[in-house]
Amino acid sequence: MFFFVFGIIVMFTNPCIIRAEQVDVLIEKLVEKGVLNSSEAEQLAKETRKNTASVPAWFEKIDFSGDIRLRHDTQWIEDDSNDYDRNRERFRIRFGFKAKTSNTTEVGVRLASGSGYQNTTNQSCDGHARGKEIFIDRAYASWKPADFIKITGGKHKNLLFTSSLVWDSDVNPEGISECFKFDATNNISIFSNFGQWIIEELSVNDTDRDPTLMVYQIGSVIKPSKNIKIEFGGAFYDFKNLDEIDYDDLGDKEEFQGYNHRHGQQMVFDANEKLLNEFKCFELTAKVKVKKVLPVPFTVFGSYIKNTDADVGDMQSKGLDPGDSSNPADLAAYSGDDRDTGWQLGFSAGNKKKKGDWYAKYFYQELEDYAFPAVFVDSDFHGGGTNNKGHLVQAKYMLADNIQAGATGFFTEREDEDKDGKKDENRVQLDLIIQF
Repeated sequence: MFFFVFGIIVMFTNPCIIRAEQVDVLIEKLVEKGVLNSSEAEQLAKETRKNTASVPAWFEKIDFSGDIRLRHDTQWIEDDSNDYDRNRERFRIRFGFKAKTSNTTEVGVRLASGSGYQNTTNQSCDGHARGKEIFIDRAYASWKPADFIKITGGKHKNLLFTSSLVWDSDVNPEGISECFKFDATNNISIFSNFGQWIIEELSVNDTDRDPTLMVYQIGSVIKPSKNIKIEFGGAFYDFKNLDEIDYDDLGDKEEFQGYNHRHGQQMVFDANEKLLNEFKCFELTAKVKVKKVLPVPFTVFGSYIKNTDADVGDMQSKGLDPGDSSNPADLAAYSGDDRDTGWQLGFSAGNKKKKGDWYAKYFYQELEDYAFPAVFVDSDFHGGGTNNKGHLVQAKYMLADNIQAGATGFFTEREDEDKDGKKDENRVQLDLIIQF
């Protein structure tokens, strides 16, 4: 019996690295059940301490996680000058950890594949199988001095209650966020989120007013019954000091404004080569989740965004073409329309938790040119950017608790063809996601 029990303990301790304290607890249980007497227990404890790997206490506080996504991506594109198809094999890999450094503090780091853009972590299989890059996707520290408040700094997860109409899920803001949550009653809670996020750091001598985003959000979660949850929130996004961006500051045009320009959002500069585009945006988001009415939970959701500082007429009258940028005269096609709103409405059903679960989602959206900075919105819908409308249809199935198969279809077109001409795009993505 002694060697049988000893063999079981060694088998579990070697591959799984159990701490000595856990072994002692197990031996005590064996003594209580009469499997071992006191002398056998003492001898077993001595032997297992010799064979049990020592694990530092700090290591047990680290939570590792990651995932790999394999994707086939096909686009069918029609525009004024050319119709073409595009097929890509792509992948995404993310790996990171978070650790409790004290009862109130946490740090986290995550690495991800991609090309460095903030709203995608996809890597395409190309370039004669050359090596692919890994980027810092998250690096943050958070402090939770009380149950109702959490402060996070660094490059961190977007903590807002929002939607893909406004934020791509791959965007991890940089700066500081403060989150508050209070229980008003047993069924009603109030939340508020604030952010001071860095947009650009201008390496110029005549200003210290770097472009930043100030975020203010307030909302509520209401549970009128155990099967219904209602969430809604309103946010204000104040993009400050964008007029401090000089055309020459854009460098290789791959920065914030350059990306926007390439994705349907024309950046316009005045005679002093200062940016005329402004964004002060209000967002409303709502979600209603219902359980036990249908065989699976279902959710209805919606989102609305409006940029109160969009002024196409001002950009047209004051804007100049500095050479590489777009021509502000093209904005005349909008005839005074400031192109400043967007909305999304949809529903989902099912679960994505364990083997055998299925999940389906649908929404329709319209997003005008200047409703929100194009650099942050969904990179897959209509090829990324603004000035789009159309449908998303998605289905997922859990092959195992940690393996998910999915298919997503996008059926989109330009929201307004007057300035940029026709562009219709249908897209299908087939995914296999393995979590570890």
